[in-house]
Amino acid sequence: MKTISAELAYFLRGRAKQNLKVLLLYSAFLLLMILAYALLFRYLMLHLEGREFSLVAGIYWAITVMTTLGFGDITFHTDLGYAFAALVTISGVVFLLIILPFGLVSLFLAPWIEQRLRYRPSFSLPPEIRGHVLVFGVNPIARVLFRNLESRKIPFVVITEDYEESLRLEEEEDIRVVCGLPTDKKLLSNARVASARYIFANLGDTQNTNLCLTVRSLCHTPIAVIADDPDHVDLLRLAGADKVVPLPLIIGRYLGIRSTTCGALAHVIDSFGSLQIAEIPVYGTPFVNLTLQQAQIRQQTGMTVVGVWERGTFTIPQKETLLSPASLVVLAGTREQLQQLQTLTGEQAEDDLVFILGHGRIGCAAADFLDRKPVPYLLIDQQENKNCHKHVAIIGDATDRHLLRQSGIEQARGLIVTTNDDSTNIFLTLSSRNSNPHIRIVARANTEENVAQLYAAGADFVVSNASVGANILTNILESKESIFLTEGVTIFRRTVPDVLIDKSIEASRIRPQTGCSIVALEVEEGELFLAPSPETRLIAGGKLVLIGSPAQEERFAELYH
Repeated sequence: MKTISAELAYFLRGRAKQNLKVLLLYSAFLLLMILAYALLFRYLMLHLEGREFSLVAGIYWAITVMTTLGFGDITFHTDLGYAFAALVTISGVVFLLIILPFGLVSLFLAPWIEQRLRYRPSFSLPPEIRGHVLVFGVNPIARVLFRNLESRKIPFVVITEDYEESLRLEEEEDIRVVCGLPTDKKLLSNARVASARYIFANLGDTQNTNLCLTVRSLCHTPIAVIADDPDHVDLLRLAGADKVVPLPLIIGRYLGIRSTTCGALAHVIDSFGSLQIAEIPVYGTPFVNLTLQQAQIRQQTGMTVVGVWERGTFTIPQKETLLSPASLVVLAGTREQLQQLQTLTGEQAEDDLVFILGHGRIGCAAADFLDRKPVPYLLIDQQENKNCHKHVAIIGDATDRHLLRQSGIEQARGLIVTTNDDSTNIFLTLSSRNSNPHIRIVARANTEENVAQLYAAGADFVVSNASVGANILTNILESKESIFLTEGVTIFRRTVPDVLIDKSIEASRIRPQTGCSIVALEVEEGELFLAPSPETRLIAGGKLVLIGSPAQEERFAELYH
């Protein structure tokens, strides 16, 4: 049963919310009219009949006359007074007894009744619906996923048991919804679960387990699950999930990779066979304030610089690209070449010190990653994590700059900010940047809306839970093999299109037409040619390893089918 508060919530959203502003303006107009009549009443009474009344009495008289109650205890005895009282009565009838009720009915009551009569939550889908994606759970990850699916023209349906949420999604966002208990077999059958393309379970781990078991009793539609706790991955697979995404573990790894500032091997993001993708901060290396041509990274190590990051902005490098202290270069090469680069920079991961602010699941996963490198770190949190027995944290408020200074923030080279509150993360980022201008800060954003604010506060990298989770689910749906570098950039592999076979890279015009850059060519399984020259010819069956934004990746797919 819907509560009174749920019904009242209708008037605080959508068109009703806009109408509420009109009502408030009209109410202000009526109050001003009553006040003006009260002042005129006092003036006329004093100058026409020699009687003096207070302002409160004037307001009382105006209200009784405008509402036609006319108690008769205060009246005029002159013709001009009678005329004024008649004017007040007529205006009261028009503005209070006609326009106000009509406005309330037409702007609020009638639309509310119409909405209640018109909207009935859907409990099933038409039998002809096939190939759709079923999404369980609405949160920031799901919001980004909705946009990804809409941009790819992939039909999807949201399953929720929350009536108000289903109403909001359908009316305000035009998203198709089936309302009901996600683990109800009848509801799942009515949602055409057997003919769905994929199921994305984005509820809690216990609900996801129940959902997987229920779906498996009905059909074999593939299921991808976002796991809150990495320890539950095996259980979710046993329950029937085809893909389990331990999101805290993945985000913790991303944060850990980007927080270290020493040791090239500590920065490997991912790999395609023998091809390693790594990110190296420029600060503290011999390349500071040199152009890419002057740095001669490729000549000295054999590695290819495929991109340059600077405070959230990614650029494809040119010879004249300046490597500033705040820059981070993205390189592609083999493990041996990474070792050579590490020797060239003269730093080891053991020389580093990383602060981790927040000892939740993600902070714990980041600490696990740094343990394996190994990179020294300090954990700070307001309270002890009872679920973690591997790490010892400093208990204290990280927003206290004195605590950070006492802990050695000024000597730290890297900082991971990963609390559950974005406002706290923004404050900690700004405070830490002020305490140590050269510290490398990577921050977690719980919602996409706060990514820009974290960069503005001084973060070198921001990893959004919503973007990472949604992009992983989208890649699972499309069976794509890709690497998530950070917000808006991926490295992906594609077979050489038929129209480009036997053309040189220069003649193919891949970069001018799509914006993607070729990182490497795979001629045979596992045999990679890094940074091929413009004269290199593309052969049938070969594979391109490219870097670009999701939009550029989509443009490549559209252009070459």
